[in-house]
Amino acid sequence: MWNDRLARWFGPGRASWLTLPRSMMVQMPNEWQERMAELLEQYDNEFPNSYKYDVEPSVQLRSNEKLIKSPDWLLNYRHPNKSDFDFMRGK
Repeated sequence: MWNDRLARWFGPGRASWLTLPRSMMVQMPNEWQERMAELLEQYDNEFPNSYKYDVEPSVQLRSNEKLIKSPDWLLNYRHPNKSDFDFMRGK
């Protein structure tokens, strides 16, 4: 059964993947990170054979319909720039 609330996270198009940047996830409170880890563990337990396929997902970013390089601030989850994440939070 498809959940409408979950479906909204995939947008109005026909997206097949939901991608969340690690750098933004580690900015979330520890309680949120623990809950997310539990959900991902449940997901893995439900599909234990999903890693048997010899495929690896890849993310490509686009701006104005052109592929672009991932911004450094988005990739640098170990040494984040607080102002970048404040901007993403709308502060």
